[in-house]
Amino acid sequence: MWVFELTVPGVRLEMEDRQLSWELEGLLRHLEGSFFEANTALNLFHQARLIDSQNSSFSPDDWERDRARRSEIQDALTQARGGFSRDQYMEIYFEAEVIHKREKWSQGRIPRELKHNVVLIYARAFLYAMDAFDKFLTVLSKTAGVPPEVTQLSNEMNEHFPDLRGVRNSAQHQEDRARGLGVRGAKIELKPIDNTLVKAAGGVLMLNCLNGSKYGSTMADGHYGEVDVSPESMERLQSVLIRVLNCFNWSGPKRHLPSD
Repeated sequence: MWVFELTVPGVRLEMEDRQLSWELEGLLRHLEGSFFEANTALNLFHQARLIDSQNSSFSPDDWERDRARRSEIQDALTQARGGFSRDQYMEIYFEAEVIHKREKWSQGRIPRELKHNVVLIYARAFLYAMDAFDKFLTVLSKTAGVPPEVTQLSNEMNEHFPDLRGVRNSAQHQEDRARGLGVRGAKIELKPIDNTLVKAAGGVLMLNCLNGSKYGSTMADGHYGEVDVSPESMERLQSVLIRVLNCFNWSGPKRHLPSD
């Protein structure tokens, strides 16, 4: 488990305008909340990937065991019907397949689709937490009375995660991207792509993809974008947040996060 720590310089902001101070403290708390959501999602993503990789192997013995059990079920169904005609064979085969799968599920076997979707769900949770952090930081940077360094740090987020907004938008609007539509229904012009998943000079539409630890999709501008669900991404986020907190004057004792 990764725990990314923060030291908040004080308890409250030291400002003459208490209304502004209260608003800024609220935005900073939301930044902290999004930060720890991303930390949580990263840990869940990593755990799910480990479980998925450990359970993904399917040995010849497993295949033979499944084949034998399906055959037993087919024989039982055939006998119960007093035999079967040629036209009934596929129906009996289908019923046997359904019964066999339900048996395995009742014994704790998780279908492949459900196992893999867990990993993707946590990857998107990380993406959404990062996006929320970025949006709160953008709002904070545009608030009157905020130190100018906060704007620089907001720009730094864009440098660290240039595809964040585009990938997030595609994740939220897959119904449009799947039809090749970008912003306000404009037709997407696909751009060349060359990575470990695919190489296509003419581009290709890709949605909800996982390339190692990188979650990606075709963005509205036609490029394929990725966000790395990794400790390295969290370290960059941590660095930005620590410096944002240190931009302000605080009063009261410093605080260590997360709590015990």
